[in-house]
Amino acid sequence: MPGLGNLFTRFAAKILDFDQTALPEHQFAIIQDMLASRTTVIEGNEAKDLLNCLKKKHLVNSITVRRFKTGLVFSSSGNGSQESKNASGILDFVNKSFASADVVTFRTEREWVMLLPVQNSLYIVKANSALSTIELKALAREIEQVLKKRSFS
Repeated sequence: MPGLGNLFTRFAAKILDFDQTALPEHQFAIIQDMLASRTTVIEGNEAKDLLNCLKKKHLVNSITVRRFKTGLVFSSSGNGSQESKNASGILDFVNKSFASADVVTFRTEREWVMLLPVQNSLYIVKANSALSTIELKALAREIEQVLKKRSFS
């Protein structure tokens, strides 16, 4: 009987191609080469232009930053103030219902929405796939550096 099982296993591997356990390393290499050769120049005189450059660089749909102390809103889309009010309400609800949230991630009909409160700011990032906490924090750090460098904060 072991010979018959071995025969079916070899049949499945050859004909049906069931054994797909390896990662497609050649596809990862192509993507890494493409990203390594691509440089994004962050340019612009307005915060919206800067956020649009960062949006393209990080492959996200929109970025909105809200400062809690001053009430300033920087957005790559046109509806940043309404979006930031809604996000603040969601974040308040989550913090009241649960202990405290480092990152709030949820899915809408079209995209993922990630809320990241950092110090006195709220970062709202929308993307086609969810970003990890590390990616969101790196994005927030880069946004802060760019906005401070251009004297927007």
